[in-house]
Amino acid sequence: MKEYNYCPICGTPLQVGMIEGRERKYCPKCDFIDYKNPLPVALAVAVKDKRFLLIKRGMPPRKGMWGAPSGFIESGETPEEACLRELKEETGISGKIVKLIGAVRREDKEIYGDMLVVKYLVKVKSGKLIPGDEVEDARFFDIAELPVYYVNLLKDVIEEIQNEEVF
Repeated sequence: MKEYNYCPICGTPLQVGMIEGRERKYCPKCDFIDYKNPLPVALAVAVKDKRFLLIKRGMPPRKGMWGAPSGFIESGETPEEACLRELKEETGISGKIVKLIGAVRREDKEIYGDMLVVKYLVKVKSGKLIPGDEVEDARFFDIAELPVYYVNLLKDVIEEIQNEEVF
């Protein structure tokens, strides 16, 4: 995340003060305020035949860990479009969004900082499973094989899938 020391509008050195109840950098000359906003991320909880599609991350952050296909929402793109794009890029698989699971704040201390993660349940439609450039591996997991941290994050969705409330 870009850290400003000078105003990006007029070049004046920024000062620190309490603005809107938070300590923020601001420009005393032109009133620029350096707001720190989370990066928007879309995440696909992709399921086929009660099996969850996970990727093994091939680059930081969390390189080598298994997780859901995800990535940044680009300018001009809806969260839904980003979700399905990232799913395709990272796994070669196409899907259809079933529902919004929710939005959560996550902090990545390794690279990106504060993120707003928008999670969708996605029904896998088609495609050949091919890990993308930033992915070490991609495969389907039975519920019993899922990593514990993944199960803890998605308990409600996993229960829905197990109880056949969805799919």
